[in-house]
Amino acid sequence: MQPTDPQAALPFDRDAFLRTLHGDTALAGAMAALFLSECPRQLDAVRRAVAAGDAAALEQAAHLLRGSVGNFVASEATAAAARLEACGRAGDLSQVAGALRVLEAALERLTPALREMTE
Repeated sequence: MQPTDPQAALPFDRDAFLRTLHGDTALAGAMAALFLSECPRQLDAVRRAVAAGDAAALEQAAHLLRGSVGNFVASEATAAAARLEACGRAGDLSQVAGALRVLEAALERLTPALREMTE
């Protein structure tokens, strides 16, 4: 069995994120803090859209969340949000329950990693 790539298990690419900010750790911490304060509201909007079966609202809410997590080079969370966004855009809500669980799990891994940046 081959050893797993430690970078692959990380919820976001911290080094790439910091490179986009030219190494500004204070800005990185501020962005992480802002995300942590906004993420619950954004995720709730996605959940409400899924529960209501509102494809247009899902597309919009998932798009906003995808942009937010994309700032951190968080590929798993970004892909999960993009999948929900695409479901909303297509008006196909048949797979959104599973896609939402994937997004929630990715955000559960991302949140503590970003919290470390605010300390």
